[in-house]
Amino acid sequence: MVRAALALLAVAGAGCQAQQQAVSSQPLNASVSDFGVSFAFSPPICAGCVQTELGFQSLEDGRYAPAVVTIAPAWLHADASVLVNAADSEVFGTRRITHFGNRLDFALRGKVLDHDGLALTLAPWGTAFIRGVQGGRAGAALLPQYTRGNNQFVAQFLLTGAVGISAGNPRTDYIGAFDYTRAIGQRGYAFFAGLQHEITAGEQTVGIEQGMIVPFRDGQVELAAQQLTLNADPAMQFQARVIVNWGRVLARRR
Repeated sequence: MVRAALALLAVAGAGCQAQQQAVSSQPLNASVSDFGVSFAFSPPICAGCVQTELGFQSLEDGRYAPAVVTIAPAWLHADASVLVNAADSEVFGTRRITHFGNRLDFALRGKVLDHDGLALTLAPWGTAFIRGVQGGRAGAALLPQYTRGNNQFVAQFLLTGAVGISAGNPRTDYIGAFDYTRAIGQRGYAFFAGLQHEITAGEQTVGIEQGMIVPFRDGQVELAAQQLTLNADPAMQFQARVIVNWGRVLARRR
């Protein structure tokens, strides 16, 4: 399991907030759509599948609808994802402004090792800003994962650099995240807890999280509470996400 970032990991900012984060204690990736709701989350690559994620995220006075579309062609032995905040609602002064997120993130995940419970996934990562911020970002995520019985340990190391440095697009951003997941029973229920460390524009932040996974026939619901920027200006973030594997749905109807 990663949040990924794939990014991993990760966790992240949209709209005008992305510009503010470069000069505040709020992490660059505090409200960016990511994989799942945990800091480090990497779902299994499902060859020939199409998977969607849609959720709700609350961070201080911001409300977001993170969305992910993942496609895994059978011939590729990897999957490709597009991540975006389908809705970005924030308060500026006395007004709440709601619009489409200001960035598109792209990840290409490929598993390079899978042996005796140990898996290693590599994911080139890119970002295109579509409003309010100049340039883009490019980098990669490394996602080691170890599973033994009902226990799973996941880490995510994501490093990106600016393509065109600006106030809202710092030169480098590094995220290190660690999650422990405990499966309950055989149906897919699980609880997880994690730690995240981020360095952006020379500023370090630390966060922790707790969450759970509730499965259903062709996907799962994920819930998480996260305490961000604990070493600076603590902020609470809540997330809920519905993940559907459309490959399973379509295969059952054939």
